[in-house]
Amino acid sequence: MPQPTDTRLRRVHGPALLLALILVSVGGGCERAGGPPSDPELRESLGIADHIPIHQVTLSGRGDHSRVFPAHLQVEQGDVVQFRVMDWRVHRVRFSMDEMEPDPSEFLRTTGQASPAPLTELDARLVLTFEGAPPGEYRFVVEGFGDPVEGSIRVRDP
Repeated sequence: MPQPTDTRLRRVHGPALLLALILVSVGGGCERAGGPPSDPELRESLGIADHIPIHQVTLSGRGDHSRVFPAHLQVEQGDVVQFRVMDWRVHRVRFSMDEMEPDPSEFLRTTGQASPAPLTELDARLVLTFEGAPPGEYRFVVEGFGDPVEGSIRVRDP
C-alpha cells in the first residue's frame, strides 16, 4: 500500500491511516449530493474515494487564545475529518474519553484514534476516519497555547 509522500501530511497516524486506506479501497456506498468541501490534495495523497466527504477543522491562535473552527461538527458514518494547523503553534487534539458514551470511546480505542500525537508545525494534519463509527458525540479538547478549547464531532447514521 503506498505511503503518503507529501511532507506536509505529518501527523497521519499508522493505525488510523491504515484503517482509512483499507476502508477507502474496499468501501462503497451511495454518492451524496452536496456535502462538505473536499480537500483534493489530501484525497489524492491518501487515496480517499471521491464519494467520501472530508470535513476540515482548523486550529489556530492569536495572542493568548486558541481557536478551533468549527468547534462543533456533524458528520455521517464513513466521513473523514481532518484537523489542520494554520499557525506555528503546537496543538494537541485530545478526546474526552470519560465524557463519551461507551460505544464512541470504544470505537476510538479500537481504531487507534483515541490518543493522537501533538501537531507541531504549520499545515500539520490529523486525519480521522469515522467508517463504522457508532452514532454519538465524540467530544474533544484542543490544548496548546492559551486555554484549552472544547469541541465535538457528532456522528449520525447515513
